[in-house]
Amino acid sequence: MSPSLLAGASHLPVTAIEFLTQTTVLVGAGNQLSLYDIAKRSLVHRIRVFKDTPTRIYGIIVRPIGDDETQKVLVFGAKQWAVINVYQGLIAVLYQCRMVDWIKAAHWCWCPQRTRWMAVLASAHNRVFLCDPEETTGKVIAMAQCEERCILYSAAFHGHLLDNLVVASGTVFNQVLVWRPQWSESDSLVDKRLAAHDGVVFHVRFSSDGSELVSASDDRTLRIWDVQAGGAVKETLYGHRARVWTGAALQRYVVSASEDGSCRVWSRGQKDEHAILWQSKKNVWTLAIGPSEDLMVAGAADGSVFVWSLDDAAVGSRLKSTEMLKASDLPLPAEYYPVIRSRSEHIRCFFMYRQHRSVDTDEPTVIAVMDSGCVLRKQPDSEWNLLCHVPGLVGYSVLGCTLSGDLAAAGMRDGSVMLLGGSGTDPWPTLQLHTARIDLVHVAQATSKKKERVFDLITVDCDCRIVWSRVSADAVFGWRPVAELRLPGRARMASAAVNLALGWAVVGSHNGGLYFFDLPREDLSGSSGSDPLVLLPAVSWPLAHADGAITSIVLQASASNSRCATTVVTAGKDGFVQRFEISLDDRNGQAASMTACGLHARVGPAAASQSGSASIIACVRRTASERLTAGSVGGLYVIDRRLYAVTFYRNRLVLVDACSHTDVFSVAFAERDRRWQVHYEDGLCLGFINKMQALVCPVSSRSHRENYALVQGVSSLDIRAISSTSINNRSAIIALGGEDCVLRVCEITSRGTVECLARALKHSSVIRCVLFVPGTGGGTRYILTAGGSCELRCWTLFGLDQSVSLLEWAVAPPVFSNDCDSRVMDLAIVSETCDSVLVAAAYSDASIRLWRLCLVANKFVCVAHDSSRAHGRCILTLSAATVADTSEKAVTVLFSGATDGRVFIWDLTRFVHKGQCATDSDHDIREPLELGPPIAVIDGVHRSGVNTLDTVALPNKQIAVATGGDDNSLCYFTVSSSVLLEGAGSVDDCDLCRYENAHASAVQQVRFVGTHKLCSVATDQRVATWSIDHGSITMLSMECTQVADPSAMVLLDPNKENGHLELLVAGIGIEAFEIKPE
Repeated sequence: MSPSLLAGASHLPVTAIEFLTQTTVLVGAGNQLSLYDIAKRSLVHRIRVFKDTPTRIYGIIVRPIGDDETQKVLVFGAKQWAVINVYQGLIAVLYQCRMVDWIKAAHWCWCPQRTRWMAVLASAHNRVFLCDPEETTGKVIAMAQCEERCILYSAAFHGHLLDNLVVASGTVFNQVLVWRPQWSESDSLVDKRLAAHDGVVFHVRFSSDGSELVSASDDRTLRIWDVQAGGAVKETLYGHRARVWTGAALQRYVVSASEDGSCRVWSRGQKDEHAILWQSKKNVWTLAIGPSEDLMVAGAADGSVFVWSLDDAAVGSRLKSTEMLKASDLPLPAEYYPVIRSRSEHIRCFFMYRQHRSVDTDEPTVIAVMDSGCVLRKQPDSEWNLLCHVPGLVGYSVLGCTLSGDLAAAGMRDGSVMLLGGSGTDPWPTLQLHTARIDLVHVAQATSKKKERVFDLITVDCDCRIVWSRVSADAVFGWRPVAELRLPGRARMASAAVNLALGWAVVGSHNGGLYFFDLPREDLSGSSGSDPLVLLPAVSWPLAHADGAITSIVLQASASNSRCATTVVTAGKDGFVQRFEISLDDRNGQAASMTACGLHARVGPAAASQSGSASIIACVRRTASERLTAGSVGGLYVIDRRLYAVTFYRNRLVLVDACSHTDVFSVAFAERDRRWQVHYEDGLCLGFINKMQALVCPVSSRSHRENYALVQGVSSLDIRAISSTSINNRSAIIALGGEDCVLRVCEITSRGTVECLARALKHSSVIRCVLFVPGTGGGTRYILTAGGSCELRCWTLFGLDQSVSLLEWAVAPPVFSNDCDSRVMDLAIVSETCDSVLVAAAYSDASIRLWRLCLVANKFVCVAHDSSRAHGRCILTLSAATVADTSEKAVTVLFSGATDGRVFIWDLTRFVHKGQCATDSDHDIREPLELGPPIAVIDGVHRSGVNTLDTVALPNKQIAVATGGDDNSLCYFTVSSSVLLEGAGSVDDCDLCRYENAHASAVQQVRFVGTHKLCSVATDQRVATWSIDHGSITMLSMECTQVADPSAMVLLDPNKENGHLELLVAGIGIEAFEIKPE
């Protein structure tokens, strides 16, 4: 049994990128080189360059001249370099060589004497080596030593002729040295010393013509030097919040990438303004510029590769204030209505629409409702003009409009509503819908067919009366009140959505409640002027958004197979975007029995009419909840079948693509102003008003049309825990948690790539434990997570057979400890039934607690704990096992390892057979039982901490235990059922077998493969397989991993084609190994 790398199945930090052609890029991650087609957004080919070593690729250099089909490429990392051949989309390593020093830069240079291209390498000791790439040994032809014999952090070359070669060296002494190699025994003189940085120089790069040099430094700046004018600093660019790793000076732009997780783009000559392109939480390591200098590809520590359009970024997707937008000043009031007092006049509300579809402009027409009651219009390339004066709009008006601006409605103080249509009739009609002041107006297109100009109008007055009307806006306006929607208690409407085709109306309240109204379509045929039908909520969900008002609701047809399913997407002031699913189910069905976990019975007027049976109820289930921003979400918009959100945080408005979580546009703008609009009709626009100014921003010209993730990122911080499960119609599903506190669910695809399916951020500290609950089938899985602050959570994973949703299912009550920094160190599933799970949790305060998770009641109950804290030290690892005793009864035990190097054994049999699902209220208040003393203690397993522990039941009624520790050793021993039954106390004859120094550093994870083989991984970046034979441990194989700080490992199900096991190693990145049987 030996591990071998799966070349495709990895997700590692990207450390090198280079364009091969205008549409293809080479990406280096770990020691793997990948070829991507950015036009098709697909992976073309991938190989492993530096085999049998943990060498990472840090540089890719394409030979300047090549034919249409074949390209030669230099690749280097650490002390190794290789020549790569790319032919018709296939990558092949011609040969690789090793240097005596660390390589900091590489370059192709034409040698007239040898009439071929040579490889030039700059090393860490400020030397340059000339090598012949045609010789497979990488023979050094010549060497040049700079007179400044210092250590380099970076280097760069310019010039492709050997006689004109120029070197720039970034030193640890904050300088950049510019010199020309002299291929002789004497040292090469320094031409220029560029000194201005206050930190070490991490990167240097020449401009295409060699006249400029850009340097990136530890001092968070990017500096551009005029090489031809004596090395003077032309520009110093600020903006990054952390160290700058790389940069480039182009003809029109300057770009950089930084430790703060962003790329920044400056237009030349505008150093005070720049675009910020956020890519990862931390460390964008590398970037490459396309041949035409209009595209940039950047790679980050989370494994992501983003393609950015420099032209789009330079226009400015992030503006400091609305004053930077194109403003249109309104005329003085005396010019359009002389009786107005100038000091009190201002814009109350506004909307945008496209009046002339043939006009080739990004700017829409703007209609503004003034405080004086005047309605003004501003067309593109024209002045403001007065349309009408409405006395009812004097001093007060609220407005709602469709996304396209085809219809708007202005509510007045007397309860009437005036319809405003972009292409409708003039004068506009006024509807008397209420008798009290109108507080809120909502307008939406009623059908997906734009030619059918039918709209839903929802208005609410100060008495909380909600009226739903239908408006037809063809040749003339027509309208009729349809229904009155009544909310319970003192709930006040904050947002609403209606879809008659789906049969539902949903209202969100100011206190975060959701109210679902069924729409009996056969009862909605009233005529204009008739009394509307009164509807009560079929389903009420108080505090659906626990903190603040629900600001926006979107109704969509669900992709689920559930009967009559409808998806509801909501956004709130709490910054969350949530998804709910409404479905019709039998009253005796499964959904109805799950009412306690968020499914609500429905008894509305359409309950029987829609199904023909009174036994049908409506069930509402929350299927996803994700915090989109730390601030609030102001609105949701469906544009070209993609969901966008307007968010507010720290006085900044941000338009976010909610599908990819990328910022499309942002501007400094206070949410309290509330005077903004989103318009979409053949182009996206954002509009703002400021007293007597209207500001319109065509986002279409600024949006990231060419910006996308070529490779999605996973995590740029350490992954501390990983677990896996399998689904019939999917590849392996894995759950990840780590230092960034985010739980991610990913799929290892058949192509070997890692694709993120769902993510959730609820933990306040690092996630140390992730476990899939076994035994749950169908399209639902349960996941347990735990970590810092003693947090223990359960999640449910819906829709694995279709679209995936991750939802928090239960949270364990707070654990109080004398240790203020107490945390959960490990979890072990002791037993599970169809409706409950018994979980053991190890804590850093030396305690163990048993939690029973009731899947139906959505709750954790602590059933037992070790109040004596028998270990006395921090418990690091747990494992549970079940074995039959002499009478064939099952005995369940728990093994625990701590920092004292001992392993304790606990008997949990009585808790497994005793406990039932905790559904009664008395379970919440009773005291947990005592776990009891350990039945056995095994001393001296390791000389320091027991980091990892795994168990497996043997056929001879024994339990095999494997451990790995801080002392770099592996241990193996067996425990018989007689020891477990007798409670032997201290166990001396457990046949403890030790493999000293199994790794060069601490063993982080060990797993059984079958009953007599092991896999282990350690911080020395080695993955090893071991054989257990007659109580001895024998190494079978050892492989290097590209994952830095590996701390987690999981075995996947055997490959269906060849029966091989697959092993995933996680840390800073993910890498897969295939374990071949002997």
